[in-house]
Amino acid sequence: MRRLVILALLLALAALLLRPLGGERVPARPDPAAGYDEALRRAAAIAARDGARVDTVCRTRLLTLGRRTPRAVVLLHGLTNCPGQFRALGERLHERGANVFVPRLPGHGLADRMSEAHARLDAEALRRATDEAVDVARGLGDSVVVVGLCVGGTMAAWAAQERADVARAV
Repeated sequence: MRRLVILALLLALAALLLRPLGGERVPARPDPAAGYDEALRRAAAIAARDGARVDTVCRTRLLTLGRRTPRAVVLLHGLTNCPGQFRALGERLHERGANVFVPRLPGHGLADRMSEAHARLDAEALRRATDEAVDVARGLGDSVVVVGLCVGGTMAAWAAQERADVARAV
């Protein structure tokens, strides 16, 4: 009997420890660009947020072929990194015929590396940045691929789960 009680307590403890952590689902709020020209305007507005406080290597990048392409790729950099992380990969994808959008994530790429901007990141800021990037890509290409590293990888996985218009996440 004592063994059954201990086993029951252990199972109850395991159930508590193995359940997913709290937190509510963060749903997407798609607002895709209607076409190529609108996508360019939206990308320019996102890039305009970079401002003088952002290191030049870390500015939002858009590599286009001057027209909508079969594939648009969004590259989402890692935590504490910036779009410069994807310079070579972005150029290679562009050379192979894709329009490529590499947005600077909120609070990243600042010239003052001692900034506390990362401390203000939350799920809503990352959701908004991901939605905006995918919305731009929708106007740049027929198919959208989202690639990410570190926190960018989490954002790419979220986009694939929450957005039916993402063809592939890497």
